[in-house]
Amino acid sequence: MWPQHGGKTASMKAVLRNKGIKEKEFIDFSANLNPLGTPPAMLKSMQKSITQTSNVYPDPEYPEERAILAAFEGVKPENVLLTNGGADAIFLAARLFKNGKAGIFQPTFSEYKRACLSNDLEVTYLSYEELETASGRFNSDVLFLCRPNNPTGDIISKKVVIKLLDSACLNEQTVIIDEAFIHFTERDESLEGLLQYYSNLIIIRSLTKIYAVPGIRSGYLLASHSIIRKLEAMSVPWSVNCAALGMIHALPHTYDHLAETKKWLQAEWQHLKKELQTLNFSVSDSMVNFYLLNDPLLENHEPLLLFLANEGILARHTMNFHGIEGSSIRLAIRTREENETLLTALRKWRKQS
Repeated sequence: MWPQHGGKTASMKAVLRNKGIKEKEFIDFSANLNPLGTPPAMLKSMQKSITQTSNVYPDPEYPEERAILAAFEGVKPENVLLTNGGADAIFLAARLFKNGKAGIFQPTFSEYKRACLSNDLEVTYLSYEELETASGRFNSDVLFLCRPNNPTGDIISKKVVIKLLDSACLNEQTVIIDEAFIHFTERDESLEGLLQYYSNLIIIRSLTKIYAVPGIRSGYLLASHSIIRKLEAMSVPWSVNCAALGMIHALPHTYDHLAETKKWLQAEWQHLKKELQTLNFSVSDSMVNFYLLNDPLLENHEPLLLFLANEGILARHTMNFHGIEGSSIRLAIRTREENETLLTALRKWRKQS
C-alpha cells in the first residue's frame, strides 16, 4: 500500500521494492519543501536555542514567541496559539467539535479526515464546486478548507471565503482554513485580516514548508481570543520544543528569504509549466511550490509513478486523495537543475507512450 504522505519514507521504499524498483539515490519530488532551504539566521537561532535553553522548561504559554509570531502575521498575541507542527494544530482544532459533524472540501489533505475520525466526528465530503455556490446548506458543525489547496496548489479567492464565512455565521458553523503554504503566495491572498470580523474562523499555519525544516515541528493557530483560550485548555503543555522556538525568534530576519522565494517560484513555475504543456501534460493552476500533473493518455497514473522512480525521481501518488484516486501525480517544484532532470525523464516517457 502506498504511504499516506510524501518524503523518502521507509514505507515508500518498501512499496517500490515490492514493485520491482531497485533502491537508488532519488530526487524527492514528493515532499513540498522550499528548495532555497533554511535562512542562515534561522539555523543560527535554532542552534543557539538548543545550546542555551534545552536544559530548562520553556514558559508553556510562550509569550515572547507568540508576540513575535503575532507581529509576523499582523495579528494580536491573544490571537495566536503555538503547536507542535501543523498536524498538531489540525487535531487540536478538531477536538473542539468532538462527537459533532464535519464537512471537508475535497480533494484535499488526508489528515483532516483522520483528525475528525479520531474525535468521533461524522465526516461528509464536499466539493469545491459546492464551495463556489455556498448557501448555508452544509449540514456540519465545522467545515475544513485547505487554501492553497493540497494537492492542487490552487487557491480559493478571498471573496468566496468571505461568502462561506457569512453563510457559516448564520448557521452557527466554524470554518477551519489550513494555510500551511500561504507564505509562498502574495500577502494580499492571506486571511488573517478577517479574524477581526469573523469569530467563527480558525486559521492553521506552518513554518516548516517555507523554511524547509519538516523535522522541526513548528505550527500555529490564528483565531479569536475566545477560541484560542478553549484550544489552550485542551493542548498539551510544553508541546513546542526549543528548536522550534528558536525558529520563531529568527522570523524578523527572514523577510528577504520570503521575497526571494516568491521571485524564484514565479520564474521557475512559469518555465516548468511551459515545458510540461509542450509535452502535452496537463497541470493544475498552482500558486505554490507543487502541482498536479496529468497525462491525458492515462487513467491510472501508477505506471508513470513507477517509471519516474526507475529514473531516480520520487513523485507523490494521489491514491488517497478523494476525487483523484490515482488519476494524476503530484510533484514539487524544485531547483532548475532538478526540474530539468524531471523534464528529461518525462520526455523519455512521452517518446515511449
